[in-house]
Amino acid sequence: MSRENVECVRSLVDAWNRRDVEAILSRIHPDGEYVNAPTAVEPGTRRGHEEIVAVMRRQWDFLSGGFQEVDRIDDRGDEIITVGRVTRTMPGSDTRISNPLLISWRFREGQLIRLEQLGAGPNFPDALEAAGLKE
Repeated sequence: MSRENVECVRSLVDAWNRRDVEAILSRIHPDGEYVNAPTAVEPGTRRGHEEIVAVMRRQWDFLSGGFQEVDRIDDRGDEIITVGRVTRTMPGSDTRISNPLLISWRFREGQLIRLEQLGAGPNFPDALEAAGLKE
C-alpha cells in the first residue's frame, strides 16, 4: 500500500498546483482532516471535503501563483512525510520567494485521511528534527 500512498501524495500536490478541486477530492476520504499550523495562512483543523476545499481556495487566493514542490519523500507506510517548499512570485515582480514546508500525509484504505503541516518557515528546522529527519 505504501507505493500507492506515495503516488497519492504526488497526485495531490500536482492537483493543488493545478487548482483541481475534483482531483483533490477524489483522493481524500470524506472524513479527512486538514491540520494547519497556528502560524499558517489558514490555521487550525478542517474536517470533511467542504472545509478542506474552502481552506485550499483561501490558500490559492492568498498565494497567488503559489506552487508546491516536493524535494524529499520519507515513506513510513500509512504515513508519508514530505520535505518541500511553497513558492510564489513577489507582488509586482517575476521574482519567486520560497518557504520550506514539512507535511505529514496519513492514509486509510488508499485515501488521505489526515494532512498535517508539521513545520514551515522559521519552525521548519525544529519540525524536521522532531520528525527524525535531517536537512
